Amino acid sequence: MALMEKRTTPRIPVNARAVVQTLGGAPETNGQPVKVAIVDASHRGMRLQSEIAMKPGDAVKIEIEEAMFLGELCYCTPRTGGGFHIGVVTEQCLTGLSSLQHLTQAVASAPNPAPAKAAETRMLFFD
Repeated sequence: MALMEKRTTPRIPVNARAVVQTLGGAPETNGQPVKVAIVDASHRGMRLQSEIAMKPGDAVKIEIEEAMFLGELCYCTPRTGGGFHIGVVTEQCLTGLSSLQHLTQAVASAPNPAPAKAAETRMLFFD
């Protein structure tokens, strides 16, 4: 009996390296970054290949060159030949990280402006 495909979006083969980190409630509870390979991806997620097992249900951050994805691990299965296949449902994506880093550095090095007056603040938000 053939298995029925449950995916709603097609997978696209990918050959890329990434770094995955499990996220805790606070930065000190985050896991150690782990190097992985991205095997394939779709509109809703990706399949990774890792040398270590990860726990389904954990929130993760995946960094790939100029992009960062936030998601949840949905499965971790042993892979023939060693290692694990890990499924991630992606929920958010941020791109252009180097541009964001340059902007953050520019803002951090700029002198602090004087606080806005109450009337000016209302105009900024309601105008």
